[in-house]
Amino acid sequence: MWCHQCGNEYGYIGDEPHPAHCPACHSSCVPPAGSLTVFDRSCWQNANGLSKLWIHAVDERGRSFEFTIAARNAESKLVRISIDGVVLDYPTANSVCRIPPSIAEEIAAFGIDAPDSGTVCA
Repeated sequence: MWCHQCGNEYGYIGDEPHPAHCPACHSSCVPPAGSLTVFDRSCWQNANGLSKLWIHAVDERGRSFEFTIAARNAESKLVRISIDGVVLDYPTANSVCRIPPSIAEEIAAFGIDAPDSGTVCA
């Protein structure tokens, strides 16, 4: 796992979802603890094929996640993630984050392919 506040890379061994904070700096700006449950989504689209999606979810520890996706026709790009109120803007979000399956399903529901990204962040 990776902390987006201090850059600490760490592991977790256990049967339950991880504690949802960085062991080094105690920030909650770390990957989801367990699975994400989507509770809201919205989309803005224009006639030229441009779209912007906002997907809101919570992890099993109750932390909020907001994914902002920009799309043109069916191609998309992750432009922002908010983890428990801490915002990761592009290029950070796009270069270090992979879209979780539940979020990719929500993106696909709008007829848009989920962006390909780097390592797991959320």
